[in-house]
Amino acid sequence: MPRLPRFVTLLAAAAAAGSACAPAASPAPPGVERVVFVGDSLVNRSDQDHGLLGLVRRTIERSHPGLALDLVNSGVNGDCVADIRTRLAEDVLALRPAAVVLYWDSDAADVEDAGESPARSRSLRAAYERDLAAVLAALREAVPHVIVSGPTLFGERPRGRNPKDHVLDSYAEINRRVCHAHQVVWIDTRRAAFDWLGEHAQGRERDSGYLTEDGEHLNRAGTELVAAEMAYAIGRWLSRRAAAPAALVEPPALNPVAF
Repeated sequence: MPRLPRFVTLLAAAAAAGSACAPAASPAPPGVERVVFVGDSLVNRSDQDHGLLGLVRRTIERSHPGLALDLVNSGVNGDCVADIRTRLAEDVLALRPAAVVLYWDSDAADVEDAGESPARSRSLRAAYERDLAAVLAALREAVPHVIVSGPTLFGERPRGRNPKDHVLDSYAEINRRVCHAHQVVWIDTRRAAFDWLGEHAQGRERDSGYLTEDGEHLNRAGTELVAAEMAYAIGRWLSRRAAAPAALVEPPALNPVAF
């Protein structure tokens, strides 16, 4: 009996050591482009419920026939940028992607309230910007191509008439500015969504139902809109790499902004 606890202890230690020493994921096979999508429910829920990654894949394959893609869903519902920073090495960099797409809104949607005090808003946004800059710096050192998007929507009324529009606009501007500083592609799905709503839902004020299920999480139409924007941005990168650039399939809304 005295031996059993020691045996169990040694076994647990060996298992822990084995786990700690486990090699990173193998790189994608030659000729296969691995793209990791990391973020919150805008990635994970959109993919699980409405096939975000499949929509991106099909759009890219139409403009780049014969291309082999390995698209990975690394979204975690509710993740903020600090959470993404914490798990970046294990859930993204260890997969050795050729490109990474970051898409989330949890900081703007969940962390900062519409009526926050100016002092608290400044503190939250400063911390957010530091974490985002750290994430992009780490990605730029290890990944050939990085794309950032979000936030998109929190309410579907005309822009400026949703309670948190000023919050989401501020976080979108932080994303744009930090992406520019780190020479990362930023796609403005927020502007694309409001353009779509202005064309298809003009004069009809609703909080949700056109592009979202609840004002925030994408429905099928919203997922298709975002997927087209992402596919266009990825396609531009692939075309620049190709010896003979393929024709791109234009997204149904505004083209992404690339730096």
